[in-house]
Amino acid sequence: MNFIRSAQKRLYCALFDLEGSNAGPKRLESFVNWLIIINLLALLLEHIPALYSNHKDLFALFDEISIYIFTAEYVLRLLTAAVDPKYAGRKFGTVRHIFHPLSIIDFLVVAPHWLHLLGIVELDLRALRILRLLRLLKLMREIVPATMEFIVANKGRTIRQKVDSLMNETPTSGRLQHQLDLILIFVIILSVVCVFLETVPEIHEPLALEFHYLDLFSVGIFSIEFLLRLYCAPERLGVDSPLFSRLSYLRRPTTLVDLVAVLPFYLQVFVSVDLRFVRILRVLRVAKLSRYNTAMKTFTMVMAREKRAFGAAMFVTMLITILAAAIVFEAEHAVQPDKYDTMFRAMYWAVITLASVGYGDISPVTPVGQAFTMLLALLGIGIVALPAGILGSAFSDQLQQDREEMLKGIEDAFADGILTDEEAEALEQERIRLHLSEDQFEALKKKAKSHLAGTGIDKPTLEQLAEMVTKTEAALTGLPLEKAVEEINKLNISEKQKASLKSLL
Repeated sequence: MNFIRSAQKRLYCALFDLEGSNAGPKRLESFVNWLIIINLLALLLEHIPALYSNHKDLFALFDEISIYIFTAEYVLRLLTAAVDPKYAGRKFGTVRHIFHPLSIIDFLVVAPHWLHLLGIVELDLRALRILRLLRLLKLMREIVPATMEFIVANKGRTIRQKVDSLMNETPTSGRLQHQLDLILIFVIILSVVCVFLETVPEIHEPLALEFHYLDLFSVGIFSIEFLLRLYCAPERLGVDSPLFSRLSYLRRPTTLVDLVAVLPFYLQVFVSVDLRFVRILRVLRVAKLSRYNTAMKTFTMVMAREKRAFGAAMFVTMLITILAAAIVFEAEHAVQPDKYDTMFRAMYWAVITLASVGYGDISPVTPVGQAFTMLLALLGIGIVALPAGILGSAFSDQLQQDREEMLKGIEDAFADGILTDEEAEALEQERIRLHLSEDQFEALKKKAKSHLAGTGIDKPTLEQLAEMVTKTEAALTGLPLEKAVEEINKLNISEKQKASLKSLL
């Protein structure tokens, strides 16, 4: 019996213990979640006759493999239910697991397939497709616990603060905010893919209604997201007036991108707009992905820091392009008036040649023109590489600078031997801003502690210093404020030391 319980415990820790140190359960949960999403996409693709009729066997095989995986997950959870901490110390843990809402969902996901396969229940293809939508409910296994964690972490906070934690990554956001980001990213990608698929007649005609409803769903999600971000803007910007905070938020580039994401739909409702223009605006929804990638923030900082060097490189490029276009226009216009009819056409040739693309639709035939083509092509190898080298080097420097600043912040926090709640929260905010993982953050902590240990200040000394600071603070706060300040000013110490003592008041 002990052997069985031990085996159950090891299996549970390896597959389902999300609170443990093992990375396996998190990877398994992520894999299952992505499998659910791919199942939804497969269900949509089955409505395209041209695609489904030629690949019926592949769709059936994928659905069968998915069912086997979901069934194996359900059985393994059932086998390890007795050692699940939720049922620790309670009788009939396996029975309690079977009737748990999330376990019932897992059962409903696989039951129709097996009942149909065994001939117990006869279901047609449409019914099976509808029942396969139940697989989406499996996502509740991750969303429900994350929601409970979010509620506990934000207890006692205002509604606006809770919305801010939900829409933006903060120390109290937890897993729920990350899951919301993943949902929004999925909706953005799905929306943009649909715009491209709509241009294929074989796909658009059978799925016209589905595309319409998907667009309505996307617009609804993006509209709610925009309103929530606008509502919690004062928490982000820190301006006293909520109205001015929201007006300032509306001027931000990311906010304009959010507006563009929903603007085409409302333009079609209220104004007669060219469909091609609407389609272009809908494709711009992909720009919303920049909110979830810190690369754009780093790129902005790099461009601001290296704007002089980058500007100089672009100026040289523009100068060479204009001079080459002017010379080749004068050499080729008389010979090829149909191709080099204007300076603008010559500029097009110069840019294409300088970029080392050379489409061949316009090419010089005179000796002067051909000589400049060779020269410009050789220059293009170095000219194009110059801005790329500047940006690459600046990106590397910026990332290194961010890490060094983070390390300095950790050292400052641990310098007195005491990590206060305020310091811990500030470090967590910085970790979130730099999108460092927990492992990377812990590595920086160890490096900071090692550096502090190398300065000759050991832990006992730090503890003694902390105790002295506590006693000094108690002595100062026991005096009237004016008297304490007066006594500090009389001391024969530096102004920096006096300011430190006054801070204890």
